[in-house]
Amino acid sequence: MIFTEYQNYRDTNAITSVGERLEFWRKSIKFVEEAPLAGHGTGSTKTLFAQDAVGQSGVSAQIIGNPHNQTLNVAVQWGVIGVLVLYAMWIAHLKMFAGTGLAAWIGLIAVVENFVSSLLNSHLFDFTEGWIYVLAVGIAGGMVARAHAASAVIETSPRMTAPATVHAGQA
Repeated sequence: MIFTEYQNYRDTNAITSVGERLEFWRKSIKFVEEAPLAGHGTGSTKTLFAQDAVGQSGVSAQIIGNPHNQTLNVAVQWGVIGVLVLYAMWIAHLKMFAGTGLAAWIGLIAVVENFVSSLLNSHLFDFTEGWIYVLAVGIAGGMVARAHAASAVIETSPRMTAPATVHAGQA
């Protein structure tokens, strides 16, 4: 099915699911090349697609505001600077959940799922999926931070030891 959709897109510019994504990505890369450092600005994606659709037909004429890839969506609007910030966020979240325990695992799963699904979607910019990520990372991150703080308190607490006793003849 994927191969057939790709062939229809390639040969006839047909509107197929695979063809749409490839066309969105192709155009997005072109837009990034036009303004690589700081991008075209917040909310510019739909305008760029509209300008590029003039005189086009089929899948090339579609006007969208979301190229269905988080990295490309950020790069079109905010360029390499935005992409660096996006990846720095994901890396910071991955490091936060590098420990053990249920909260760390839940947080790690949320970050990895978001990163992987962002290859085919822009979930951080979608309302429901974006808030699920924020809540998962926020709650799990808070639980991990509290566990780290509690273990730090335990490790730095003075140890309770019995006072040394002096036996006769040992002074």
